[in-house]
Amino acid sequence: MAGLKVCGITRREDLEVCDALGVDAVGINFWSGSKRGVSVEHAQTLLEGSAGGQRVGVFVDHRPSDVLAIARTLRLDAVQPHGDADPEPFAALGLPWVWVVRGTPDLATLRVPTPAPAWILLDAAVPGFGGAGAKTDWTWAARAVAVLAPHPVWLAGGITPDNAAAALAQVRPAGLDVASGTEPPGATGGEKDAARIRALLAAAHAP
Repeated sequence: MAGLKVCGITRREDLEVCDALGVDAVGINFWSGSKRGVSVEHAQTLLEGSAGGQRVGVFVDHRPSDVLAIARTLRLDAVQPHGDADPEPFAALGLPWVWVVRGTPDLATLRVPTPAPAWILLDAAVPGFGGAGAKTDWTWAARAVAVLAPHPVWLAGGITPDNAAAALAQVRPAGLDVASGTEPPGATGGEKDAARIRALLAAAHAP
């Protein structure tokens, strides 16, 4: 059984669907350059009084001090920094955090930061830091899962209800992280489709 993170939640009704279905984690994106990006004020309204899986804040090139302040204000369970900055300052914040590895770097060069992340996320290297539906190289990802063991490794990039089972079988990740694959055709602001979430969760949680 693997976990499922639904990333880019922008609507309360979608968050409630995730909670009702038992989705393991949801991502709230604070990057203004994303169509799924929300303000801290909107996130407060979105999360107020809700209960369910882990709440993960997604940040792109934010200052570590700002990430810490937002995480404390919203009581986030983990933070997921993206961008070109060194991950070490985020690791030092004292919060559970997600280390994002973009593209297919030489596995011999990968060094897990200290303190270690809650999990490692393998994502496609695309403009916009994910959410574009571009598929990660699964052959490389399967090797990465083995090389990075025993750290839990999650897989993102182009995952849909149609290929989730194949991704899980080939890569053997600890979880799937999905944004565009949870959305109906033509979605413009991160709106989600309950049937797609349900199908992805069934694939991830299959024994």
